[in-house]
Amino acid sequence: MQRFHLVLVLILIFSCSQKQTDSRIAEFEKIFGERQTNAFDSLVSDFEKNLTKIYPNLTIEKGYRQYLIDIKSDTITDWKKFEFQSKKTHQEYYKSGLRNEIYDKDTTSLKENNLGKYMTALYKIKDSDSLIKKYWSKREAAGIMQNKIIVDGLLSLKPDFNNYFHKRIVVAEFSF
Repeated sequence: MQRFHLVLVLILIFSCSQKQTDSRIAEFEKIFGERQTNAFDSLVSDFEKNLTKIYPNLTIEKGYRQYLIDIKSDTITDWKKFEFQSKKTHQEYYKSGLRNEIYDKDTTSLKENNLGKYMTALYKIKDSDSLIKKYWSKREAAGIMQNKIIVDGLLSLKPDFNNYFHKRIVVAEFSF
């Protein structure tokens, strides 16, 4: 009888945490809208396809981590291998308005868009995840950061590259 209760409690805990995760994703995607959500999904898909090409012997999760390590390396000579957007995805990234929700371009440089849907969506769910909370806070205060700073910051927070949001943070940071 005790085992039954233990199993029942574990099932309830798992289902509640799953519902919380699903509601966070739903809230995030609601802020973006369908077209921009689909554009973001395409970016993540293209990014992961490129990880598979660059790191054929690694899992996707380990590929994310290795990508971050490599992107800040001074020894990389072939930067083209890190370009991951297909032509179709690149066009939709701009046409959907997703890029403008993540970044602003003024007359001289690219800047973060702290008032866009990306930061708004992260703000809504930031308290549910320490990495999102810290990232949101740093990006809001500092804007676009150098690769070394963003990579060291993300890796120090022990990202889970199975996590919907952790993946999107990495992809957004490298989708100029």
